Amino acid sequence: MIQGEMCDVQVDDIQDVLLDIGIPSSLLGFMYITYAEQLVLSDPSYMRKITKGLYKAIAEQFNSTPTRVERCIRHAIEVGCTQGNTESIYRLFRHSVNPLKGTPTNGQFIARVYYHLANR
Repeated sequence: MIQGEMCDVQVDDIQDVLLDIGIPSSLLGFMYITYAEQLVLSDPSYMRKITKGLYKAIAEQFNSTPTRVERCIRHAIEVGCTQGNTESIYRLFRHSVNPLKGTPTNGQFIARVYYHLANR
């Protein structure tokens, strides 16, 4: 995991949650979300600086741009929420996301997965 990590969450734990939701591991966004969760678990302040901090750090790690990172994460979340396991999505999000308003934002999704992993 990320150096300086305070949590005992492993990469496999993050990926298991994403796969359980129904996000295919073949999507680039899957890898980006996995790394985003590692960063947030090691430094929760990333949640307050998603666009200029989190996306930038992911882009640097994967030799991409923050805009591409944001788009790939958004696509992965949309695929997971529209084609994924509805029971797992409900179990993770409960009432924190309104299904009438569509998929959660990138920030909502990353935060919810973070809280789920940090509090198990």
